[in-house]
Amino acid sequence: MPDFPSSVIPKAAIAFLLSVLLVLFWYYRQALTPAYNRQPLALGIAFFLLRIVPFIGLYIVLGYAARSDVPMFFEASKEALEMKVVYRDFDSAYSPLFAYLTALPLLIWYSPEAITLLLILLEGLTLALTFRYYRSLPGPADEPFQKAILYLLLPISMVLSVLSGQEDELMWLFGVWALMAWRHRQDDLSVGLVLGLGMVVTKAILVLTLIPVFFLVRNQLRYVAGLLLVGLPALAIMYGLVGLEFLEPVQQANDPRTPNIWTVLRPLLGSVIPLGQKSLNWVGLASILAFGCYVAYRNRPRFEAGFVTLWVSTYAFMMIVQQSSLANYAYIYVMPMLFGVVALTSRNQLLFLLLFNVAVVVQPPLWWSMDMPLFSSLSDLTTAKAVAEYVLEVVIVGCLIWLLAIQFKAARLIGMSK
Repeated sequence: MPDFPSSVIPKAAIAFLLSVLLVLFWYYRQALTPAYNRQPLALGIAFFLLRIVPFIGLYIVLGYAARSDVPMFFEASKEALEMKVVYRDFDSAYSPLFAYLTALPLLIWYSPEAITLLLILLEGLTLALTFRYYRSLPGPADEPFQKAILYLLLPISMVLSVLSGQEDELMWLFGVWALMAWRHRQDDLSVGLVLGLGMVVTKAILVLTLIPVFFLVRNQLRYVAGLLLVGLPALAIMYGLVGLEFLEPVQQANDPRTPNIWTVLRPLLGSVIPLGQKSLNWVGLASILAFGCYVAYRNRPRFEAGFVTLWVSTYAFMMIVQQSSLANYAYIYVMPMLFGVVALTSRNQLLFLLLFNVAVVVQPPLWWSMDMPLFSSLSDLTTAKAVAEYVLEVVIVGCLIWLLAIQFKAARLIGMSK
């Protein structure tokens, strides 16, 4: 397990520094926003300075070794590079094509850091598409640029992208692609095709969005047809190669982690919370799907805004109720949350953004440095580290509940204005 000084202090310092820069940019955003036609170039320069330069400094100059899940990605990618069959010849906790995607940079640079760089570049592509999509919507002309710069300054995005090489935001690449495909074609078939491809490339938890979207689209048959055009061949190929071993990623839900509502309540309620039991997994899964379908049904007249609401709400709710959730899962929805939910004019929402980001960045390394405790009673909170970790869990879950509340308030106001 990583020790406290090497894992927690640097990330806490980075979170503090970025929070200061974020606040400064928020206050002076009007003066720091270039002319409309120069914003894409300015964003590209900002991405280079806030992603590529730190990557070069850390991994090339200082020799920082890839951390978090990247060594695991590297082991699977090496097998994929030899064209071995995923789930049969090597293990993977991700969708069938993920290891083959992360194997591509190894053709040029045979190192775990190459995978980190690939994921950073994919983050940049996702940001560029999200920026382009929101620039095409009615609203303040400069706001998408300002939010894109704020995104690059978020502690969550910086730490999970550059330092940790997390892959979760790859899911939103397919989410924003689906939005752009729908806007271009106004056809639910294209939505199904893109999300079906995302399911094959990224993670199994994309299904938590994929199913509720059925209640959001106008033509369910064309949406399902798009899913099947991708899904049926993929299922047939995988079943023919590995049988039911392709269900391996689903098994990850059996491991209890933090933070979620169960780990927050357990010190107060003790054994009443059956943490680690499969029954809790089923409660979580059923409630997430029911919640997602409800959100989709409420937003069905407006696909684009409804899709963003569904995406952010589903994965925020997943972090609350699923016992295997990690704080890192915030990376799945932090970009659409910033672009589609957070109002730049609200000081309260800026405070929420700062508090949530700092807690998400600091809680995981603190938890890991403590050998991943699962507190079962208040008597477990006897040290300063334990109290700090538990407080961070409470903060994260509280922020998630508040995030859902402001989304439902916004949806209700839109409904009343119709």
